[in-house]
Amino acid sequence: MAHRWRSIGAAVTITVVVDGLVRWLQTVLVADMHPAPGEIRSIADLLLAAAFGIALYLWLDLRATRAALTEAERSQVILDTQLTLAADVQRRSLPPPPDAIQSPSMRWAIAIHPAWKIGGDFYDFIATADGGTFALVGDVSGTGIPAALLQSSAHALFRGYARRSSDPAELLRLVSREIFGYNGGALHLTCLVIRVDRSSKLLRYVNAGHPPGVVIGRLGRRLLDKGGLPVGLFADTFYETGTVPIESGDVGVLVTDGITEALEPDGRPAIEALVSAASTVQQPPTADRVCDAIMTLAEAGPGPRGLADWDDDKTVVVFEVEPEPAIASALTRMTA
Repeated sequence: MAHRWRSIGAAVTITVVVDGLVRWLQTVLVADMHPAPGEIRSIADLLLAAAFGIALYLWLDLRATRAALTEAERSQVILDTQLTLAADVQRRSLPPPPDAIQSPSMRWAIAIHPAWKIGGDFYDFIATADGGTFALVGDVSGTGIPAALLQSSAHALFRGYARRSSDPAELLRLVSREIFGYNGGALHLTCLVIRVDRSSKLLRYVNAGHPPGVVIGRLGRRLLDKGGLPVGLFADTFYETGTVPIESGDVGVLVTDGITEALEPDGRPAIEALVSAASTVQQPPTADRVCDAIMTLAEAGPGPRGLADWDDDKTVVVFEVEPEPAIASALTRMTA
């Protein structure tokens, strides 16, 4: 009913405007041409017919425009609904951090802020066949639906090939080959994969064109920057596995480029900002505190210079190496 009254109102408005225009034209013509009395009626009839035609045209054009807008609005609602559902599926595919049973020697914290409803950032934790755990952070090239589709494919490929290989370099080689086979290098992804074991004092990792991760602790700063090219960029890509020592109390930080780009405009490398954020949190520097501090700092960052209204997906994954059980028991007795 409201729609009908709006249509009638629009028609009345058009009619009033056209009628006013016709009366003005008639006045002008009579003043300029000084027609005979019979001709005045003919001129009036001619102008009235023209006015009716104009009003009818505008009325039909208005109805067609309103119908097109209604269809566009309906299509937008459908698209928004589909994107919302896709975003929900994407979020559900991201696992919670490992608990104390799955990862007894480490504590984990995660924060992910997509720039749009669906994003290209992702992370995962995958148990290996020999008792270890892969932790990975990835960022798909491009944006929107194509990036989300590649993200979903990569997520499945990592989980599938992790059953075949417990070596991070071989895992990335297999996934890279498959992704290149899908799209010939048109889309690719960067990622950082680390492998952690229950008792090892070495952390093995591969960095595939991704912002470096960092481990901070008494042994100093250890960058996670060795590896190779982005995943899926070429048909055959081989990766180098890097290793760094880890010990009780260490904190490790893995991020995507949405974090590093947000932190770099202040004039210092992003890695310095990450280390500073991890080092200045309330003691002790737990994984949760470091993760929150880094994401808060990145959310306040302006992004790359010269790009107005910049935004990007932001992901932070932080791990904290727990003290050995014997050390923890001794500390408990000392403070009891």
